Amino acid sequence: MNPAFIFLIQFFWFLIVWSTIAKLLVSPAIQRLEENDRLTVWMIPQMFRVLGTGLLVQNLAPDLPHSFSLPTAIGDSLTAVLALISIIALRKKWPSARAFAMVCTIVGSVDLAVALPHAAAIKVANYLTGQWYVPAAILPLMVVSHVMAMGMLFRRRKQ
Repeated sequence: MNPAFIFLIQFFWFLIVWSTIAKLLVSPAIQRLEENDRLTVWMIPQMFRVLGTGLLVQNLAPDLPHSFSLPTAIGDSLTAVLALISIIALRKKWPSARAFAMVCTIVGSVDLAVALPHAAAIKVANYLTGQWYVPAAILPLMVVSHVMAMGMLFRRRKQ
């Protein structure tokens, strides 16, 4: 069977699942938290983006073009570091906390916006072996958490 077709089915399935979990379970559960703590919840998944560095490991993604794997690994790693800084800033209530969260969300979103069309163009599903689960199951979580964070960051704050 066509790997790209299976990949797309799994990707969209997990996008629906993670969106449902975010809207129906997580969002209601965190409503009583302070705003910084709610934003922290949506930053947490981004720390796991270092999984993208697995694209650089030959036996996890054999023959994957370096023109895709290197920029993806760099963008994912940068987003993970920014997420960690954002979480520390939010928890410590730094004045710049929301700015760090905004930068993390923008960098991570731009990284995905660049990587996803590139992945489609090179038919990345044909190269993935042990790394398959990351873009199929975890990438949709990253998309959902970015959307949820953007919803908080771009919404007017209550005075």
